[in-house]
Amino acid sequence: MIGLGVLVALGRRFLAVTLADTGMLPASYYRHLALAALEEEDFPQALAWLPFAQDPLLTQLLVLRLRLLAAKHEEQRGAVQELLELNPPEKLRDRGRALLEYENRALELLGRYEKDALNILRGGPGERHSPTFPSNSPPNFL
Repeated sequence: MIGLGVLVALGRRFLAVTLADTGMLPASYYRHLALAALEEEDFPQALAWLPFAQDPLLTQLLVLRLRLLAAKHEEQRGAVQELLELNPPEKLRDRGRALLEYENRALELLGRYEKDALNILRGGPGERHSPTFPSNSPPNFL
């Protein structure tokens, strides 16, 4: 037999999941969801929860994380460009070009996410983006 406490806990979880998209739950609940999404580096989902969380510090943390990632990708992009300037064999050049495309796409997405986070900070509308990387995994460049 299931105890009353277990039934209440299941009811709360069910209600929280169904009401989460409405914005009717307390801001602390949305902060928790946004932090969980940040931990998983699920930036579109974090951006979806941040307007409900009403936490400018958390939004600034997201902007910082996005800028750090963008700097890392920019550094990697520069390294790939330097390698391509050395005129490697055709097979390596093709891999380098493909990697350069992935880095450019990552920088573009991070820039859009940063723009949306800054809009949230300013109180403007945020757009909800879904990742648009190809469904197949990136090729093995090694």
